[in-house]
Amino acid sequence: MGFAAVARVTDEKWIACEVRDEISFGLKPGEELLLKTTICNEIRESGDAVVINHVAQDKRFSHHHTPAMYGFQSYISVPITRRDGTFFGTLCAIDPEPRIIDTPEVSGLFTLFADLISFHMDFSDRLDSSMHDLEKQR
Repeated sequence: MGFAAVARVTDEKWIACEVRDEISFGLKPGEELLLKTTICNEIRESGDAVVINHVAQDKRFSHHHTPAMYGFQSYISVPITRRDGTFFGTLCAIDPEPRIIDTPEVSGLFTLFADLISFHMDFSDRLDSSMHDLEKQR
C-alpha cells in the first residue's frame, strides 16, 4: 500500500497523526481531510473495519465518492479503540492500484497494529499520570 496513516477521527474532524506516503498523496501529519469525504467517518459510526481489494469491482464502494475523490483502488481501515472503549480513530491505507488485502493475514496484521497503537497511547497516558502523581508528592 502506497499510503498509510494513523488518523484521529472525531464527529467533526479527520486529522492525520502519522503518515507514510510513497505515492505522493501529499498529506502530512497534522493536516486534515474533510470528514464527510472519508470512509473513516463511516468506520467511526459503525466500529467495523473496511477492506477493499479493488474498488471498481466492489459492490459497496464502486460508486462511492471517496475512492473517486482520492484516486485509490485498494483500501483498508481498521478502528483504533482505546482501553476504555472509546473510539480514537483509524489505521488506514490506500493504493492507486488494486491489491489483494482482504485476507485474514492482512486484516489481522492491521488489527494487531491498531491494538498496539491503542496500547501505546494508554501506556503513555498512564505514565504521564504516574509522573504527575510523583511530582505532586515531592
